Amino acid sequence: MNHIILYSGSEIMVLAVKNILEQNNIPYIIRNDIDSSIAAGFASDSNAVNVLVEEKDAQRAQQLLIENDIKE
Repeated sequence: MNHIILYSGSEIMVLAVKNILEQNNIPYIIRNDIDSSIAAGFASDSNAVNVLVEEKDAQRAQQLLIENDIKE
């Protein structure tokens, strides 16, 4: 399975993306670079949380974000 980043943004906006994906039965992975860097004991240049989806679901997921007016 190949995953791609569908969305990168704040934790609050990622909750909205997560809800849309769940409502449409699209599996996803959330990668929180902020929490990971804090746990490792160093600061991160990234202040983003990433939502990844499988490549096969990417086009449908991107369309859902557009329909719901969610932008990075």
